[in-house]
Amino acid sequence: MTPLALRRVVAIATVVLLVLATAHGALWWWVTAQMEQNVAAVIAAPPMPGWRAGAGKLRRGGWPLAATVEVPALVVEGSLTPGDTMRWHAERLTVALELTHPRTLVVAVTGAQQLQFGAATPIPISTTRLRAELPLEPGVPARAVAIEVVDLHANLPDGRFSLGRLDLAVESRSAAQQGEPAVAVVGTAQQVVLPPVREWPLGPNIDRLLFDLVVTGPVPRSPDLAERAEAWRDGGGAVEVRRLELAWGEVSLSGGATLALDARLQPMGAANARVGGYAAALRALTSSRLLTPRSAAAAGAVLSLMARRPPEGGAPVVEVPLSLQNRTLALGRIPLLRLPELVWRPPS
Repeated sequence: MTPLALRRVVAIATVVLLVLATAHGALWWWVTAQMEQNVAAVIAAPPMPGWRAGAGKLRRGGWPLAATVEVPALVVEGSLTPGDTMRWHAERLTVALELTHPRTLVVAVTGAQQLQFGAATPIPISTTRLRAELPLEPGVPARAVAIEVVDLHANLPDGRFSLGRLDLAVESRSAAQQGEPAVAVVGTAQQVVLPPVREWPLGPNIDRLLFDLVVTGPVPRSPDLAERAEAWRDGGGAVEVRRLELAWGEVSLSGGATLALDARLQPMGAANARVGGYAAALRALTSSRLLTPRSAAAAGAVLSLMARRPPEGGAPVVEVPLSLQNRTLALGRIPLLRLPELVWRPPS
C-alpha cells in the first residue's frame, strides 16, 4: 500500500470513528434524558396510592458503557397497614442500563440507609449489596423483578438483625381473574440472625428459608385495606405455598399449604409438612408458652406414632397434616395454638 493510500485509509477510519462516537454520545444523551424524566415522574407520583417520595438533584452518568441516573438523598414514606407509617431513607439510588444488557434495568442502593416506623427511633441499615433487576419489554410495564441482598445489618433498638443473603424473584399479572395467578414469589434467605428482643423458641439463628408461592385471584385497587381484602376473598383469592423449606436450630421443615381468608377476614387453610426434630420443636414451643404442656404431650404422642427414620439415616421425621380454622392451628384434631386476630381497620 502506497503512503497516499494509507493516509486515505487512516482518514476514512478516523471519520468513521468520529461518526460512531457522535452517534453513541447522542444515543447516550437521549437514553439518559428519558431515564431521568421517568425517574423524576415516579418520584413525583409513586405508583402506590397514599405514598410519597422526595430526592435531591438527579444526576446522569455511566458514559460510555452504561446510561445511569443517580438519585441522591432518596426518601420514601407511606403506610403499609392502617395507622402504621413507614419512612425509608437511602443515601444513594442508581438506575442503570448497561450496553451489554440493554433489556435489563438495574436499580442499586448504596451508602447509608435508615428505616423508621411511626415516631419510633430510626433504624440504621447497611448492606454490602442491594440491587434489583427488571426485564424490559417495549411498550409493556415491568412485570417481574429479581432482588438480591447481601450482608444486611439493621441496628434495632433492642439488638441487631442480620441477613447473610436474600434472593427474591417476583412476577405479577395485572389482570388476573378468579383462580389465576396474580403474583408469583420465589425466595431464599440464608444466615438469618434474629434480634434478642425475646427468647426465640428455636434460637436466634435461622440457617435457611426457602419459599415458592403464588397468589391467585383479582388485584383490587381500593385504597381501603379491608375493602381490598374482602374483594380479594370474594374473587376467589388464595395463597398457594407450593414449596417451603426451613432449617432453624434442631428443626427442619418442608412442605406446602393453601391459605385463604374466612368470612371474618382471618386466615384459614390446610398444609402438609415433613418435620425433622419435632421433639425439640415441641419442647421449645412449650418452654416459650406458645403451646400448653397438655397440647404438647398430645401432639408428641401422635407424632411419635407417625414418625419414620429416613433411609439415609439421621433423626426421625414425621409427615403431618395441619389445618388453620377460626384462628386455631391444629394437628389433625389436636389444637396446637391460637393465632392473634388480624385487624384490617384501626379502632375508631
